[in-house]
Amino acid sequence: MTHQLQQDSPTAVVGKRYKLISQLGIGGFGQTFLAQDLHLPDCPRCVVKRLLVKTNEPKNLQTARRLFNTEARVLYQLGNHDQIPSLFAHFEENQEFYLVQEFVEGEPMTRQIVKGEPWEEMRVIALLKDILEVLVFVHQQNVIHRDVKPSNLMRRRRDGKLVLIDFGAVKRVSVQAADPNTDIADSTVSIGTHGYIPNEQLAGKPRFSSDIYAVGLAGIQALTGVLPRDLGEDAQTSELDWRVHAPQVSSELAAILDRMVCYDFRDRYPTAVEALEALRSIAPDSADQGRSTEPGDDLASTVLLEPSQSPIMTLKQPSESYDFVPTDPKDETLTLSGSTASGSFLRASALAVAPPEHSFSERLTAAFQKPSLKQWTLLSAATVGLVLLGFKVSPLLRLSQPTTPLSAITYPTPKRSPLASPSPLTPEQQVRALLEQANRQRQQRQYADALTNYDKVIKLKPKMAKAHWGRCDALTGLKRPDQAIVACNDALALNPDYAEAMWSQGKALKLQDRSLEALKLFEQATLIKPKLTEAWVDRGITLQEFGRSSEAIDVLDEAIALNRNSAEAWSTKGSALWNLGRFDQAIAALDKALQIQPKAEGARALRQQAREQLGY
Repeated sequence: MTHQLQQDSPTAVVGKRYKLISQLGIGGFGQTFLAQDLHLPDCPRCVVKRLLVKTNEPKNLQTARRLFNTEARVLYQLGNHDQIPSLFAHFEENQEFYLVQEFVEGEPMTRQIVKGEPWEEMRVIALLKDILEVLVFVHQQNVIHRDVKPSNLMRRRRDGKLVLIDFGAVKRVSVQAADPNTDIADSTVSIGTHGYIPNEQLAGKPRFSSDIYAVGLAGIQALTGVLPRDLGEDAQTSELDWRVHAPQVSSELAAILDRMVCYDFRDRYPTAVEALEALRSIAPDSADQGRSTEPGDDLASTVLLEPSQSPIMTLKQPSESYDFVPTDPKDETLTLSGSTASGSFLRASALAVAPPEHSFSERLTAAFQKPSLKQWTLLSAATVGLVLLGFKVSPLLRLSQPTTPLSAITYPTPKRSPLASPSPLTPEQQVRALLEQANRQRQQRQYADALTNYDKVIKLKPKMAKAHWGRCDALTGLKRPDQAIVACNDALALNPDYAEAMWSQGKALKLQDRSLEALKLFEQATLIKPKLTEAWVDRGITLQEFGRSSEAIDVLDEAIALNRNSAEAWSTKGSALWNLGRFDQAIAALDKALQIQPKAEGARALRQQAREQLGY
């Protein structure tokens, strides 16, 4: 029988480790508590859900038990997504079923989507995209949430991301346990919240598009400031009559929302993928914005590049020759003979479109003001960037010249002066160029070359903390921890809050088997700079080495949230999950690691062990 915990009652412990602190919610399917895990250091908080099973019949309990285990397996898999709470454990005690999940500290969207306070349209679109991006993953796992609504959307405090909570699938344990004959794929009892449930879900036959309906209603609620239950509907079509509350809405967004909340599920977007694509068609993601689509602006199809083994950071006087090859005026070409772009080529480009009395930047500006020369001048500008980024230009660089012949262009002062040599770099420019080259070499693991250049920088500018830190990291890469620690101390003396230097010093300390000191530095680095992914990864790895697997998972999740392509983070998370006996989740994490880095043999071996534990 269910023994409800009152707010003022003494706390209870379930599962011999979870101390119930306070009740977060109660409903027809059970209770939700804030709890502490007594088996872990510092007793971290978690959420415990007690599912209400309205039966004492042995056969019905057996059905509930089987269904409970099935649904828990689904939640384990879903918990691999950063914006879905992880399932830590599930167990049965005194014929009651419990779920233990990650506690999400944040604010429910019910505090932001407020009655009578409509949102701006772009904010609504951003919300819809946030929800749908999570639902794409859910639907790809062949799962229907069944209860999308503002109170089940949490804005996580630590990073502002939207987290989808309280999956309705586990509620089937409660509603189906009363009759074992109802153990079927779709519950015949409706699960969800009035106002956000479409008619097919009310009939007990939810579909992926049922979630789309709920998301659309949440968007309409934000856009209008009107609760779903207060929206009218067309008497003949049964379609929602919501537009009267949002006369300012654009026709594009209105059309998308109309389709999301169609009465007939067959008229809606079938899954979250299609709905998300529709929204992106009217509001591209920020990564897609700002890209030029004007013909001729994309040089990628014209310029052939190859990475330079030794990045060139200064422009040298060339020995190459540049020839205008006269052909048909409609197909004139500019041919560059030689292996590298140079300052002389750039100056020749600018002089061809403006008098020498103007500055280099003024010449480029003049060129851009003549549309017929835009492509040609872009090549010059692009070459500057490519050379400075350490690329070599292919020996033959050909770009169609503008249809206007160069001879037809006139300027007030047509006289050309001899090409000037590039101005020598200032000491500050030399320092910057050397530092950028050293950083690239370090990132490419060319530690000895990087160290040489960092030493040159320090000779020119002794108090540059970035150079001392780079030197420390390069020395760590060369397995010279004693010198690395000294270099990082030099960086920290110049900048005591230098998170990168703390992280690198921690790596050097680990080479000396001083892992506890290293862990403290990793923790300090992530506190000072929360977006320093590498420090989160090394902190998680170190925690796992100490056997503190649950803490390691939390830390590695932070790293993965910053960089989902960190094979090291996924692999270590898989190891931590394996230690905790959560083999399904371990396999999923290790699969991700192998997807990113197929040659990770350690991850492959551990994955096989996890599969054997599950009897695969």
